[in-house]
Amino acid sequence: MVLAVNIGNTHICIGGYENGAQAFSAKLSSEPPRTADEYALQLRSLLAMRGLGGAVIEGAILGSVVPAVTGQMLAALRGLGALRVLTVGPGLKSGLAIRIDDPAELGAELLCAAVGALRLGPPPVVLVCADTALSVMAVNAAGQLVGGVILPGPEAALRSLVRGTAQLPQVDLQTVGGEPSVLSTNTAACLRAGSILGTAAMLDGLLAQFQQELGGNARVVATGSLPPPVRRACRTSMEYIGGLILDGLYAIWLKNQK
Repeated sequence: MVLAVNIGNTHICIGGYENGAQAFSAKLSSEPPRTADEYALQLRSLLAMRGLGGAVIEGAILGSVVPAVTGQMLAALRGLGALRVLTVGPGLKSGLAIRIDDPAELGAELLCAAVGALRLGPPPVVLVCADTALSVMAVNAAGQLVGGVILPGPEAALRSLVRGTAQLPQVDLQTVGGEPSVLSTNTAACLRAGSILGTAAMLDGLLAQFQQELGGNARVVATGSLPPPVRRACRTSMEYIGGLILDGLYAIWLKNQK
């Protein structure tokens, strides 16, 4: 089995791959940072919970945008046995041409999402990756990642608004409920509708500009923690693939085998 681990600002996503297919996936919290021993215990517990406690771990690949967690998780993975551990970064082959000012600035999750999306279909493609930040990146018809935008994710923006005000309550954007309306009639509903419909309208506007830049025929693929109500409220057609970044990590692992 090969473990793929993506460390984001909010979540750590873990996937196990056997014979070219995903055997399991799981999600942990990124905060607070833990010790290498604690991460090792969590990894072993996840495997045991899924009946994979006796699985032979052949190797692992790690992508991270949280340096404070990276070293501890690397040590935890190496503590699982004599396995090869790869880290997404300069020197690792991805098969993706990166055409931005400084390719080293590109977050590992965005690189992996692009690699995963290109395995599913031809370019051009627009990637919508949601975690604490909401990143929208473009891969042109030549298969080159050519740039994008980064903005606050809806949940991070909502938390900031609630912290900065005296009487606004925190609301859950992930829960399934009635569809939001711009004619909401209480404070909580107004906040939920503003966050959901506002994010959707913003994404629709941005994606229209991306389509214009890319020639008007780009696929839109979303991944990460973008709330389902936001995806439903978007008028732009998009495909949501929750495990896209992990699949991209595994694809990069395969590209770097001797």
